[in-house]
Amino acid sequence: MAQLFISYRASDGKDKATALARDLGVVFGDDQVFLDKDDLRAGVRWRDEIAQTLKGRPILLLLLTPQLLAASDDRGGRRIDDPADPIRREVADALASGAHLIPLLCDGVATPPPAADLPAPFNRIGEFTWRPLRAYDWQHDVRRLVDDLHALGIAPAQPAAPAALAAGQLTGGQARRRWLRVAVVTAVAGAFGIGWYALRLAGRPSSTDVSGAWLATLSPGETLSLSLRQAGDQVEFNSRPVPISQRADWADYRNFWRQRFGSELDAVSYRGKGSASALPGDPLVVDIALQIVSNPGDVLVDTGNLHATIAADGATMAGTLWLNGQQVERAVGLARVPAAN
Repeated sequence: MAQLFISYRASDGKDKATALARDLGVVFGDDQVFLDKDDLRAGVRWRDEIAQTLKGRPILLLLLTPQLLAASDDRGGRRIDDPADPIRREVADALASGAHLIPLLCDGVATPPPAADLPAPFNRIGEFTWRPLRAYDWQHDVRRLVDDLHALGIAPAQPAAPAALAAGQLTGGQARRRWLRVAVVTAVAGAFGIGWYALRLAGRPSSTDVSGAWLATLSPGETLSLSLRQAGDQVEFNSRPVPISQRADWADYRNFWRQRFGSELDAVSYRGKGSASALPGDPLVVDIALQIVSNPGDVLVDTGNLHATIAADGATMAGTLWLNGQQVERAVGLARVPAAN
């Protein structure tokens, strides 16, 4: 029976619920995290299945997004005022069974609303210690939540998983795949009695060194000029400043920055460190934990991951870019910039 139950309003909480389930699944095991869209079996009455799960007294992680409480029905009334509202029933069933509730404040919700404004059982939310779950500080907030869950007796599935999450290596959409990739490579190394370092470097041609200037295409209208430097199996990169003052996709964050710091955020830079590895006979794979920082100022704006495979000619790479703030994964292509003669 799952020990963690994620409750959310689908209209504005589905992406965060999915990402949170992935990250907590890496630490505690997928079978310990209940997310309705992933864990409801075919052919069952979904209300009965959820109610049965809640009888096991899992910790209820309530994603307190703006729409969770403010969403309206077809008649214009608040959905939370309807006793049949699924979120209301989940919270009521959890509290009735004695489950522990952790409200997670998302998308600008700064504090739980006053109890007088809420019907039962939502009027009890303020009794419980809440935690922020902010897109722009996702890694920090999830790490703090993991510590809380440990303190409440939820045991990790793998001894190394919490440490990996704390190091920022297992977050967002890439988490499960990266955990599996590390496990598989480690198992292969042990099976053949060869060292991990030797396994990564064996058979790597010198032409696959990624050091130099690269142009990364993130979308048809967005490119980054990057400088990569490789030393052995370690890789780091830095980008030139990226202007964002005229970009619509940065408007909300720039507004947040203006309110928080009283200044304008007009440019950011990308940087990161990671590894370049290859199994014998396979192409080189670059896996980099990245940061987006303000330029100037070097204030952390977002974190994520770049995972790419180099082509046989060493001139291009193809892969994916994950940004925790946006909670999306997108394809990325990199082309080596020829050295000037």
